[in-house]
Amino acid sequence: MELQRILASNTRSAMEQVFNLFGEDAMIVANNRVKGKTEIIVALDLVSEVKAALKKTPEVAIEAHDAAKFSDLIDAHIEGKARQNETETCHTDALNDLALGCDFEPLRDTMSAVKMPAVDPLVDVSLDRVSVALNGENYKEAADREYLKAREIVDLVKQELNTMRDEFKLSQHKDSWSGRLAVNEEMGPLVESFNETGMPLGMRESVIEVINQSDSVSDAIAQLTSAIGDEIEHINLLNNLQGVHIIAGNSGAGKTMMAGRLAKQMAQQYGEDTVALISFDDLRIGAWAQAQLIGTQAGVDTFRATSIEVLLQLMGELSSRKLILIDTSGLNIEQHINSLSEALPEAQKHLLLTADASEASAKRQFKGDGVRWDSVMLSHFDSEVHPWAIIYLLLQHSTPISVAAVAPNISDQAISINGLKLAEQALSSLPIR
Repeated sequence: MELQRILASNTRSAMEQVFNLFGEDAMIVANNRVKGKTEIIVALDLVSEVKAALKKTPEVAIEAHDAAKFSDLIDAHIEGKARQNETETCHTDALNDLALGCDFEPLRDTMSAVKMPAVDPLVDVSLDRVSVALNGENYKEAADREYLKAREIVDLVKQELNTMRDEFKLSQHKDSWSGRLAVNEEMGPLVESFNETGMPLGMRESVIEVINQSDSVSDAIAQLTSAIGDEIEHINLLNNLQGVHIIAGNSGAGKTMMAGRLAKQMAQQYGEDTVALISFDDLRIGAWAQAQLIGTQAGVDTFRATSIEVLLQLMGELSSRKLILIDTSGLNIEQHINSLSEALPEAQKHLLLTADASEASAKRQFKGDGVRWDSVMLSHFDSEVHPWAIIYLLLQHSTPISVAAVAPNISDQAISINGLKLAEQALSSLPIR
């Protein structure tokens, strides 16, 4: 096989020279612009080689003659070679490599020796494919595709293994929690009652350990009550509720009602003129009217501060008051607490949670970045609530619990609460069957 180079001023002139010199069946392997001219690389002697091959292969029903199409001759030669010797080795000649699907090392070496330029997109598609094959580019693309397929398969296998691992761990936790593997048959109903009342997953192992050390269901409940009560810290806030206290929490938790309830109780001890209630930056519709109403019911003065500047001015005017309770908005809790802490560093910050709050909701409010709560207050602390989520959070952190309220009205007084009362509330009225 031989390569010929044609140079012309444009592509049309170059193609005319190719047709005049080598005929219409000439194999063009490259078309490129070189120094303002058109360069065409032509491969020769392929036709004569195919004709010779056809003479040796009578089975092929295509006659080689001068007017035969080059593509037909190629196909005939490939078919004849395949029938002649299916086990023939690669690299005997170029057409044999094409027939057997071999690597194009001989041709690629020849092409690289003449530094053949890249294939021009204007070349015929079939010829372009041959050129790309000769350059070896199709092998790189195929290898890249195979590599991507392999990576996808590996990733899928890893995902399946991770899913199986997670399911296995979940199955283990489920079996342990149901009590089938961890406790005896007598304790099974107790464990099931914990499941029905919403005990968090993180408490299960500790609870199972306590149950396994108990002799009966009643003994297990008594030991759990004692263990929870001893671990949760508390402060007796009602004995000496003075100074500045900020109450924060989600909307609907009962912050304004808790502030009014505490204001009323302390006004009865200190006197109405010594207690003040401030609504800070609560722009909800009806929020200020509600604060005024609750302040009136509590019998204390109620004020409104829409900014830190206004609040600081109010604090200066109310400096003689023995107790100032600040009710905050349920929106942007962390931002409000941080700004209030900076303006009033002596103020105590209390987080109000509903006793029936979910684990996710309570954790989201409790774990604000940079916020250090002085205590946790509870609302809706009625007998039908099992505050497992609150207990779980308090066991994880050193924040103490302070007061709780049952009914959502100002006449219902806040009560001091500790870990023991919280545990008794959670363990009372369990649906043990």
